[in-house]
Amino acid sequence: MTTILLHPTAYRAATDEQLVDLVRAGDDRAFATIHDRYQPRLVAFARQMLGGAHHDAEEVVQDAFVRALHALRADEREMALKAWLYTIVRNRALDVLRRPVRTTDLAPHAAVLRDRAGDPHERAARAEELGALVAGLKRLPERQRTALVLHEMGGRSHEAIARELRVSAGGSKALVSRARAGLAHARAAA
Repeated sequence: MTTILLHPTAYRAATDEQLVDLVRAGDDRAFATIHDRYQPRLVAFARQMLGGAHHDAEEVVQDAFVRALHALRADEREMALKAWLYTIVRNRALDVLRRPVRTTDLAPHAAVLRDRAGDPHERAARAEELGALVAGLKRLPERQRTALVLHEMGGRSHEAIARELRVSAGGSKALVSRARAGLAHARAAA
C-alpha cells in the first residue's frame, strides 16, 4: 500500500517507482513532480528529433504527458518510467514527422500568390519600377552588376562573390556598394 506524501520536498526525493504508485493512488502532486523532473529533458529530446522546432517539441511533450497520465491511471503494470516517457515522446515526434506539412511560410511565394486582379494602377507602377530597375542594371559595369545580382538575388556571401570574380572580400563589398549607388543615381535621374 502506498502512502500519500504530505511535504513537497518528499515528492522531489521520491523514486520514479514511488511516484508512479502515488499517481495510481490518485495523487496529482506526484504527477506534477514527474512532469517537473522529466519535462526539460523530454523537450530537448523531442526538439532534437524534430530538427530544432521548439514549439512542436513542447506540443509533443505535452501530449505525451497527457497520454502518460491516462495510461498510468488505467494500467497497473510495472514500468521503467523514464524509458517509457521517452518512448511515448519518440512515438509522438515520429507521428509529427510523418504528417504532411500544413503550414508554409508564404513570403518566398508572394510573387506567385499575388492578387493578379489587383489595382491596375499598382500593376502599372510595379511594371514601371521593374523596367527602371532592369534598365539601371544594364547601365552598370558588368562586374558591379554581377556582384550585385549574386549578392542580392542569389544570396551569395561576399567571400563567394570574391572567389567567383577573383577579387578580395572587400573588393566584393565595394563592387556591391558601387552598384547600389549607381542604381540609386539612375533612379533619382529618372
